[in-house]
Amino acid sequence: METKIALIGTGGTIAGRGASDTDLTGYTAGVLGLNEILDSVPGTEPYGPYTYIQFSNIESSDITVQHWLDLSKLVQKLVDQEDIGGVVITHGTDSMEETAYFLNLTVHTDKPIVITGSMRPAGAISADGPINLLQAIQVARTPETIGKGVIVVLNGYIDGARDVSKRNTTNVATFDSPLVGHLGIVQDGVAHYYKASTRRHTKESIFAVHELKELPRVVILTCYGGMDDMIPMSVVATNPDGLILTGLGHGTIPQNVRQITQNTVFPTVRASRTGSGMVSAVPQDTLAGYLVSDTLSPQKARILLMLGLTKTKSLKKLQQYFYEY
Repeated sequence: METKIALIGTGGTIAGRGASDTDLTGYTAGVLGLNEILDSVPGTEPYGPYTYIQFSNIESSDITVQHWLDLSKLVQKLVDQEDIGGVVITHGTDSMEETAYFLNLTVHTDKPIVITGSMRPAGAISADGPINLLQAIQVARTPETIGKGVIVVLNGYIDGARDVSKRNTTNVATFDSPLVGHLGIVQDGVAHYYKASTRRHTKESIFAVHELKELPRVVILTCYGGMDDMIPMSVVATNPDGLILTGLGHGTIPQNVRQITQNTVFPTVRASRTGSGMVSAVPQDTLAGYLVSDTLSPQKARILLMLGLTKTKSLKKLQQYFYEY
């Protein structure tokens, strides 16, 4: 059976347009439809056939938990169809890593799921959207992509959803996996892999959202030098379902913030603002009742805690999730 690639458009810079071809930052995102984007990409015909779905057309800074739930359910529905060989999603870069990780945990399949976007709007000088979309489609058609989990493809590099992050505000080489490195590259229309994620994902994940209408409310509190009591006290007073404490260095929490956030009725995860490295458990965590994020960024720790809380309230089990996923 000849399988299709399902193309899903969500908006972002790749669907954006500026006032001129030199407008690289003051453009409007989420203007073009998926068909218009694909029309600007030569060489896609050999990798078809395609089916098209315009899921949304927004800036990815406006992405919500409800968007994640709906998108995950849509992708699951598509990959469950025999005639769908893979999924390619166009997405804004600002929250791409979070959407990728959410899908990595909640869509159960071995089929390729590839997310791409651009740093420059359509029509701009050296717009990167067309080549990124073409290479994302090529990666989705590469047999070695099967079973790799959700993949992010930009600027000729292939990154796994768990470890990838946006590292530059405007450069086309913005995406990297600083702790583990790129999974591979795209060359001559083929994905070349040199490593794979060792953490559980997609088909091996226990998390499912098909029956969920909402997720637990987990918030992120970022610590900084000279932090006073007002903000942490305000956050704790809202009584969230979970809290991610973004600490300094090795996830270090200022003493005044620790006193306010320790031993709360909701689980608190200690992460780091550094962007790379492991946050490992220390004796003070037991006293404060903190979990640790392992190597997850605060943003992704929030996603894992939200999903983990749909399964258990056990701190021991929640901590295990951070070592497994």
